[in-house]
Amino acid sequence: MEEEKFREIAISRYKNGESPKTIYESLGKSKAWFFKWLKRYSLEKVSWSKSKSRKPVKSLKRIDKNMEETVIQKRKELEKTLYSQIGAFPISYQLTKEGKDFPSIATINRIIKRNNLTRKKPAYNSRGVEYPAIVATSSNYLHQFDVVGPRYLKTGRFYSANIIDACDRRASVNPVLRQTKQDITGALVLCFKTLGIPKYLQLDNKLPARGSNRYPHSFGLVIRLCLYLGIQPVFIPIKEPWRNGIVEHFNNVFDKSFFRSQFFKSFSHLYNEAKVFEAYHNSNHRYSSLSGKTPNEFASCNPVKLPENFTVPDPLPIYPGYIHIVRFVRSNRILDIFGEKYSMPIEVEYEYVWITIDTGQQKMSVYHDSVLVEQYSYPLPSSAIELSKIDL
Repeated sequence: MEEEKFREIAISRYKNGESPKTIYESLGKSKAWFFKWLKRYSLEKVSWSKSKSRKPVKSLKRIDKNMEETVIQKRKELEKTLYSQIGAFPISYQLTKEGKDFPSIATINRIIKRNNLTRKKPAYNSRGVEYPAIVATSSNYLHQFDVVGPRYLKTGRFYSANIIDACDRRASVNPVLRQTKQDITGALVLCFKTLGIPKYLQLDNKLPARGSNRYPHSFGLVIRLCLYLGIQPVFIPIKEPWRNGIVEHFNNVFDKSFFRSQFFKSFSHLYNEAKVFEAYHNSNHRYSSLSGKTPNEFASCNPVKLPENFTVPDPLPIYPGYIHIVRFVRSNRILDIFGEKYSMPIEVEYEYVWITIDTGQQKMSVYHDSVLVEQYSYPLPSSAIELSKIDL
């Protein structure tokens, strides 16, 4: 029997003179149930036996219309503000600065999504193979480096050597006219003067960064500078730029929030504005990975920086140190190290390996899951070797 019929029968029997207890016990109902429907009958008469929705008239979780409009307007203001972020954290921060009430970060994100203001990122597809990534545990532990470009002005093309601290997200933006080893090295020196000297510098495999295909053991100026300063360069796998994902994301911010946001009259105008953008980013951009803090607020150390009068020695020999390379071993089991080919054992097929070149011992070691797989002699040009390290 439907619940509605039970209610109608109970009240009908009550109107015919039966006692409430006899009625609800014979129907297998409770005392509270009977008197609830008796009260409903006495108050409403019409349609009293029908069930009503239990949904609250006003949802306690629903955001106030005025507050939602405030969030939307603040988002639109930030979109028009040069170099500014537009996500939930900067919206929350700006409303706090203005002394306004604001909802939680999750609610701000819901408002943005509900009003079709989101910008979707492309999905990342993993190989499903473990990658030997370096985890940045403190400031100046790992810097990621990449060169953006070419980009074009009316006066000609340019590149930008961008570096970002993988822990605290402090960035260094260095536009250059050419992508030569001297320009790239100069940009790195400027970075090390402002951000500090990292333990690891992670970069891709472009020739200006690694050196010559014809003389791979001689190394380029960038590697030599790193060894000179005690930095360990780490070369990511070939054609896998997402392994430098933090600086790749920053390059996207650089492109959209800086380069495509305004007109630059000349390269010098662009260079000066790039330094304004760099300072604004480090002081104002808020990252969820930093718990909503800015890079400068999150920075965790007093970095060792290059002195302002530092210049790159000429000539610059190869100092003792370590160069690291990450490679994916394919079905041919051939390892490509700066143009040289090495045969790998079958157990590392379709796996990532970590290669370390020890310039002091002149040997190259190949590791898989931190286990030594192969080791090779790696002779360096005798005229280029420096046996002792510098003391900055």
